[in-house]
Amino acid sequence: MKRRRGSVIVVVLVLVTLAALLLAQFMEDNSLELAMATREADRRRLRADAQSELELALAVIAEIRSIDLNKVHAPTQGFDDPHAYAGFPPREGLEVKFEYEDESAKLPLSVLTKNDLIQLLYSLGMEQRDAERVADAVVAWQSKGYESLEEEATDAAYQRATLAFRSARRPIRTFDEFRSIGVAKEFFFDEAGRPTPIFEAFKACVSLYTFPQANINTASDAVLLSQGLDENQLALIRERQAEIGRRIVGTPPYFRVTSEVRQLIGGGANLAKFDDEIILMWLRVTVKEGLARCRISALVAVREDVAYPSAAANPDTNPDMALGGRTTLSPAARTTGTSTAAPRSTTRTATPYLTPGIEASPTLGKSTMSGRVASNTIAYPFQILAWEEDNGAPSAPKPPLETADPAATPPPTK
Repeated sequence: MKRRRGSVIVVVLVLVTLAALLLAQFMEDNSLELAMATREADRRRLRADAQSELELALAVIAEIRSIDLNKVHAPTQGFDDPHAYAGFPPREGLEVKFEYEDESAKLPLSVLTKNDLIQLLYSLGMEQRDAERVADAVVAWQSKGYESLEEEATDAAYQRATLAFRSARRPIRTFDEFRSIGVAKEFFFDEAGRPTPIFEAFKACVSLYTFPQANINTASDAVLLSQGLDENQLALIRERQAEIGRRIVGTPPYFRVTSEVRQLIGGGANLAKFDDEIILMWLRVTVKEGLARCRISALVAVREDVAYPSAAANPDTNPDMALGGRTTLSPAARTTGTSTAAPRSTTRTATPYLTPGIEASPTLGKSTMSGRVASNTIAYPFQILAWEEDNGAPSAPKPPLETADPAATPPPTK
């Protein structure tokens, strides 16, 4: 009888152990699924929050632009903190960070002449002779009627390559194209194919988009110096921009018209390639809640006179290729909405653009009895030319620092 009771106890203990193991495994599987579901919910919620914050920033910029002579000069104009301007904070528990990068602070590469490129490369620290060779190769790569003076950058040299190719004969569309341009690739990339410091500096000074002029309010020192300004003139500009604390009331910390710059540094300065407003800008919004994070970036065309080089075409049969070697640049396609042409814009009439996949309403462009225009599109003030998202997992924690002496005694623990 005692043996039978002992056997029952052993069986019960085994069953309890198995049940505990199964329950632990079930809880582990469910916790993993729950974590994945929570992660997906956080990602969707934060993505919606990031898009809402982006819309808030765009709305603030549009309002400031409509108030201030239809111009956007710099974040210090008032849109650096959209929540402060709008008068309400982000929702509880949400951290928001706005970043602005003025793409129009750079020089548009497609309109730079050979002398412009030489001057820019020389100001970045390249030797005069090397700058002339690189500029010559870059101009020949983009131009139909110009043949490079450098043997390594001629069509014959490209044809003799292991994988034969031809010059693009149109404005450069990506910075990776420089890997194929003779002479330029020798200075812009090392033997391992990594970009050199001179190439990184060059990329920071030029834009692949085409627009009339660069914004002098946000232009870097290298861009200003490359256009003939000297150190004293540059110092005067930076001193003016830094006088925020002791500024006269009503005087903004940016230039509202380029004539202010001429009065400050002298009338002899070459400011032909500069204007005083933002034309194209990267707007980045990062939202955080706990360990979850989402970041979106939008390339916003504030004005409509922005273009991007068209796709490559056969240089022998393309009728749009001018003799000077410049391909006709078509305005960047709109993503949605309608907009009124900005001052000095190349667009003469407002054109309705529909969201892709949505058919036009039969009453599109026709007024109703109430006087409103029937349309299924939003009157959007700007063009969104590029869009990037990063809502992946948070970065892994940094590993603990290793001590210089492996045999060193670890610090005492409390």
